[in-house]
Amino acid sequence: MNIGYFIENCLHFLPHIMPLVKETGGTILTFHRKTEKFIDEPSENYNIVYYKNYKHLLKDFNHLSIDVIVHPTFSIRHFKNIHGVKHIQVFHGTGSKPFDFHKSLRLYDLIAAPGPKLKEDILKKGLAEPDKIVVVGIYKIDSFLRSNFDSEAFKRKIGIDNSKKTVLYAPTWCDPNRYSSFSKYIVSILRNLEDFNVIVKPHLNILKYRPWQILKAYIMKKKNCYIYPKSVSVLHFMAISDILITDLSAVSNEYLAFDKPMVFLCPKPIDKIPEEHRWIWQCGDIVEKKKDLAGVVKKNILNPSVFKTERDAALNQIFLDFDGKSALRFKNALIKLVDEEGR
Repeated sequence: MNIGYFIENCLHFLPHIMPLVKETGGTILTFHRKTEKFIDEPSENYNIVYYKNYKHLLKDFNHLSIDVIVHPTFSIRHFKNIHGVKHIQVFHGTGSKPFDFHKSLRLYDLIAAPGPKLKEDILKKGLAEPDKIVVVGIYKIDSFLRSNFDSEAFKRKIGIDNSKKTVLYAPTWCDPNRYSSFSKYIVSILRNLEDFNVIVKPHLNILKYRPWQILKAYIMKKKNCYIYPKSVSVLHFMAISDILITDLSAVSNEYLAFDKPMVFLCPKPIDKIPEEHRWIWQCGDIVEKKKDLAGVVKKNILNPSVFKTERDAALNQIFLDFDGKSALRFKNALIKLVDEEGR
């Protein structure tokens, strides 16, 4: 069984698929020539094949002898004319935004969900049959929590002041729904949280599509601020932070695994955001006015357990156990899919 992991140009898919690649082996298919440089711990059971674009990939596809394509995004449409190949959707987040419920979910042979909530949401929307969805956990966090990551060493590496608490700001990208808080709040975050270390980890697509916003952030930042627009993983920053500021980004779901407080920024009038998309906001305070931000952050730093009950409940709905076996569960589901097809 030959497995292809298709990541297009999107390096922020790497932290999610690498635990799977290392468990199953296979081929990473990418258009990004520097992919290998962003893999922290290379192993020998996979290879990386680069292509200029879809045309070149599809032309060469038969020579790859791939039986299964794993998709961390909704890319199945590009392979619609290739027959005899199985397609697995693994997402690259936790299914918290409209994009995660694309109609093409109906076309996948298997959908690997991080927890019961995403499975339930997909079934409610009629996008897949129950036997097509398997709940396996979230690989990148499961793997990270059992890694040898050294928080103190990482703090020293980036120059964090250990005498201060650390705030992580991780907004979503500037999508068509206008769910990103970056343009509205970035100046307030960089200027009004001087009592803390402030780490800004923007979505990679902000740098890609709106680089001038990143440039503005560099101009406005103070000495207590650190900006990482090119980092492909946010997990290291989650581990060393004391609180998360975000918006509609799926990082809020992932941050639950670290059991720390969160503050949510409203990027537009709250009544313009469907309740199902801000479901996670039950787990923290919501800021609708920039002038309120500093006070809300300080309050949550001083009282980190205020929303703990809600966070714990959400964690159990969004994720399966962090037992180090998410990638193995995925592998077993993959083997079962292929075996059933061969009967």
